Amino acid sequence: MSREDAQKWARHFTGSMARTARAPISEKSVRPDFTNCVGKHDEVVDDGRFILDYSARSPLPEAEHAGAVKRIREELEKRGYAIDTYQEMKDAAQVVLRASSPKDDFSISVEAYGEQNSILYEVSTPCLLPPGVKQKEI
Repeated sequence: MSREDAQKWARHFTGSMARTARAPISEKSVRPDFTNCVGKHDEVVDDGRFILDYSARSPLPEAEHAGAVKRIREELEKRGYAIDTYQEMKDAAQVVLRASSPKDDFSISVEAYGEQNSILYEVSTPCLLPPGVKQKEI
């Protein structure tokens, strides 16, 4: 997948979560972060491989956080995602959801903290190789 296609996919995915939460994303909050893939022995190969960590926020009052994150969790479960963590901490006014895609090997994080009055969406891809690029051996 190309960097451009990965970013389009991440934008679509976070947008879908925001629609489920009923809280539009603030465009000022969008942060795509591309990094090099690192092997298990800390090796980095210069063949175009990358990981995308993409984040965005939706403004949302604290009173609506738990319901919004629950809707996202339910939708992810319907679509076959593994829910790795789900916590509602009423004393700390926060909700945390971590999920993963067994099929595509990417991870999802949704966090809502009361004092911020927003929901943070993050998606991280596995190591991706752009189309037409020959993978180098490590």
